Amino acid sequence: MNIGHLTAGLATDVGLKRRNNQDLGYADHGVYVVCDGMGGGMGGERASARAIEHLEALVALPVRNRADIETVLTDAQTDVLALGQELGGVAGTTVTGLILVHGDAPDRSGTGTEDSSETSGAADVTETAEDGTPRVQFNTENLAYVVNIGDSRTYHMEALPDGSGWDASTLTRITRDHSQRQEAIDTGELLPEVAETLIPRNVITQCIGDPDGIKPDLFLTDATGRFIICSDGLHAEVSGDDEIASTAARYDDPQQAADALKQAALEAGGHDNVTVIVADMPVLAPARHPWSVTKLGDEEDIGNIADETLQTLRTIAPRRP
Repeated sequence: MNIGHLTAGLATDVGLKRRNNQDLGYADHGVYVVCDGMGGGMGGERASARAIEHLEALVALPVRNRADIETVLTDAQTDVLALGQELGGVAGTTVTGLILVHGDAPDRSGTGTEDSSETSGAADVTETAEDGTPRVQFNTENLAYVVNIGDSRTYHMEALPDGSGWDASTLTRITRDHSQRQEAIDTGELLPEVAETLIPRNVITQCIGDPDGIKPDLFLTDATGRFIICSDGLHAEVSGDDEIASTAARYDDPQQAADALKQAALEAGGHDNVTVIVADMPVLAPARHPWSVTKLGDEEDIGNIADETLQTLRTIAPRRP
């Protein structure tokens, strides 16, 4: 497995029941995202392609912040909304994935993988209290954003303590689905097993191209360990997150892990398109603190993160969905 390098693998398949693949994945220069399109005819494919085209603009930026991410998502929303109007209906796509704060390391473009030391000279960002005194320092080289709109998912897995592989027991689902089922569970309206019976999994409440607009979820995370980014063609097909964890942990190579996860979805029925990115970040040793992730509040970013969010970022433990 990787200790000091960044590598990624991408796998996609139309599945066994669909005629065209409306999924699209992108993995290059610190941008790892999966889109799952929806819309009649070619609408879903075109929606995913337009969203990815806008997200690619982040590749040219050596340093990314929240405003940069929200700008490209707003541009994608405008473009896909126009596509739906052009087609006389609604075209849309989900998006989820990992965006490194620093992304200027050289990649092997066009292969869907990376193999670089990611050694850009990243300066620390110092937060200040209201009186102007320094409060805390972030080494932004070791931070990343996770973005989510819709019901595709981003997971994280930690390395085994001895560095010999990946620890399936640490699988953490970072994102929460924007779906009627998930909302019913999160609000306590229905127990998970009841919601799964009464509410179809694919009734989503947000997507790029939604006429009602978008409100992306943004998270700040340590850029270390293994990230698994997938469309619902994986997580809705296999038997559960335990299967995703055990399959992903079985392979040190991220491309082999992505291929195996795709194959697991096909063997489970392959009712939908499936796309998987496995991105391995440098495993930092010795770790200065446990891997952590937190959801950013409105207007929060690295430079103005609130005290309560900062505390959460540094203390939250990996947890199961």
